[in-house]
Amino acid sequence: MPTVSVIIPTYQRGHIVSQAINSVLAQTYSDYEIIVINDGSQDNTSQVLAQFSDHHRITAIHQANQGLSAARNAGIRSAKGKYIAFLDDDDLWEPQKLEKQISVLEANPGIGLIYSDSLFFSDKRGLFPGSYNTAFPTPNLQVLWTLFRYNYIPVLTVIVRRDCLDKVGLFDETLRCCEDYDLWLRVIEKFPIYFLNQPLARYRQSPNNISGNEEQMLVSCLRVKEKVIERNPEFLKFPMNFLDSYFYNFYLTLAHLYIQNNQIDKVRGVLQHYREMRGETASYEELRLSISTEQI
Repeated sequence: MPTVSVIIPTYQRGHIVSQAINSVLAQTYSDYEIIVINDGSQDNTSQVLAQFSDHHRITAIHQANQGLSAARNAGIRSAKGKYIAFLDDDDLWEPQKLEKQISVLEANPGIGLIYSDSLFFSDKRGLFPGSYNTAFPTPNLQVLWTLFRYNYIPVLTVIVRRDCLDKVGLFDETLRCCEDYDLWLRVIEKFPIYFLNQPLARYRQSPNNISGNEEQMLVSCLRVKEKVIERNPEFLKFPMNFLDSYFYNFYLTLAHLYIQNNQIDKVRGVLQHYREMRGETASYEELRLSISTEQI
């Protein structure tokens, strides 16, 4: 029975998924299994995965395309390890990632989730300056309200105890993106998390990363934050400057985007939802947006 199950969902990345797999096979820690979920790829992914079919650590699951959350969940349901680690098909791990993180988890059974810093790279430019923690710094206090501000946990660095997932649930398959952020928020509501301040993974930046879709990101992020408030209604008692900065203004940003795209019905729908959530009279910014809408 492996200690760690590494979950690698893949879609249309037959040209690079083997790099992700090989970065796991190069780990200095050896008590793991790799579960690769081919989420309906139409390229040569199946043939690439077949090249690993004789490797005793690797299991390939082939399914119809259902999206990233469903692919990860399929991997988790098949996992045998007491720890679940995540790696996307275009990213890479440093050789000591599992060894360093599992050492912390084994020594600290109260920790539910561990993550680390990561570097950015591209095939053309190599490593970029800075890191994920430079762009999204981990706060000194790691509790629900600090994570609510923004997602400072890169999915490619996360290892979570299987027991935690049994209590908080798996990835929300209704979310088009930000599904990792949603899960981290549910974990931190119930378990301590730990940041290992070392760059133990590499995030590949490419033009077709899902994070490039601004509307999808805003809609999903708003839904994630709404779910936090549904579970923790006391959040609405936080100072308005906190809620404006890290919640309510997301509605206005989305409304701005719809105005730019001349999607007026969507603007009105977002502003109506904004009013309902804010529970008070329109802000100056909302009034300005409403006037802009009438002028289009």
